[in-house]
Amino acid sequence: MTFTPTHVDNTPAVCRCCGRHATGIGIGINKDPGYLCGECILLVEEIKRVRRMDPYELAARAGGMDAAAGLVEEFGSDLSEWTEEQVLMFCGAVWQGCADRLRELIRKGDIPF
Repeated sequence: MTFTPTHVDNTPAVCRCCGRHATGIGIGINKDPGYLCGECILLVEEIKRVRRMDPYELAARAGGMDAAAGLVEEFGSDLSEWTEEQVLMFCGAVWQGCADRLRELIRKGDIPF
């Protein structure tokens, strides 16, 4: 996994764990502060124990799929017929679902492979 910097001009930008907006608390990987979002900060000790995020990220995709399933059911399966607002809601649900499942997997401590 290639980490992207979690800061822009020394300002927290991207959560090291889930990719959402970061706050000013980090886990200090290399020279990057490893900033975390508010939800991931609660799991900082568990996140520090993770050596490879790739298996967690792959397993977390199921959370995005589960989170978006209700919208597909509501709006129909043909995304070309959706409005821009519906697509944005779908993308937000997938992103949130993946992040939530990622934190759940890390909290459990089970390595997903």
